[in-house]
Amino acid sequence: MAHTFSLSSTSSNPIEQVRAAKARYCRFVDTKQWENFSALLVANPQILVYDAAGQLIFTFESREVYVDACRGYLEGAQSSHQVHNDELVQVSETEIQAIWSMEDCVIFPDADVNVDPRPARHHGYGHYHENWVLEDGVWRLARMELRRTILEITPK
Repeated sequence: MAHTFSLSSTSSNPIEQVRAAKARYCRFVDTKQWENFSALLVANPQILVYDAAGQLIFTFESREVYVDACRGYLEGAQSSHQVHNDELVQVSETEIQAIWSMEDCVIFPDADVNVDPRPARHHGYGHYHENWVLEDGVWRLARMELRRTILEITPK
């Protein structure tokens, strides 16, 4: 059954609104709802991704580029992204800082490694460090650092 989607939350509590937005973020990635996923981000978010050794491996400063990168990486894959153990602080009327524990598992389609260089699967853990801003009455992700603590990769 298809469900309608609204960027607004039924809660009037900003912290709960950001929790709901992050839940949608994970769901939209896993269900490949790229238009809805894109709507959760400001136009020019700062996205930083660190590996388990603490090295910066990816940066994005454009919503379109980030969404396209996610779409391309997850094309044909099955994924599960989960967040929990949240720490959220409202620092102003229009900004919330958040840290979430995260786990993701991505299983890629079988393909010749010469055609598709992605591994067979990856399973990772870490933390999202985020800033959410209130924009046009909706909380949107403005800055995110994914800091991995573990990343298990199964090669093809």
